[in-house]
Amino acid sequence: MSCCGTKQSIETPLKALKAKGLRLTEPRKAILQVLADASRPIAAEDIFEHVKESHACDLATVYRNMEACSEAGIIQKCMLENGKILYELMDEKDHHHHIICRKCERTERIDLCLGEDFEAYGKKLGFSDVGHVLELYGICADCRKKGAEK
Repeated sequence: MSCCGTKQSIETPLKALKAKGLRLTEPRKAILQVLADASRPIAAEDIFEHVKESHACDLATVYRNMEACSEAGIIQKCMLENGKILYELMDEKDHHHHIICRKCERTERIDLCLGEDFEAYGKKLGFSDVGHVLELYGICADCRKKGAEK
């Protein structure tokens, strides 16, 4: 599932990888399946824990696959304030952002994007190939509640 809770198929991402000339290896398929089944963006280490038993795969392989999938436009990176990167499966028409809890890393999807305004402003300033990364951070209600109980 994506962070919005919708079960995803790996067929479209596999087609996208094949169209980019990338091989459809068994570890790569397993990694994509973990992403498709995830209920939220997840770290490469968590992906590795799911695939290491059933496939000849090490953590470096997971990271290489995440980079290849990112370049192919089938996964989105979600960077935490501490620099840790989470990954989620997406399609090219599924641009969105997240709000992330600073304590438990709970991640919620935000379907609002003001990035186009930022990108237009960057172009107005004379920049080209303008893109953006935008994540919001806060403390979720559950963590606030736990903090108040102490």
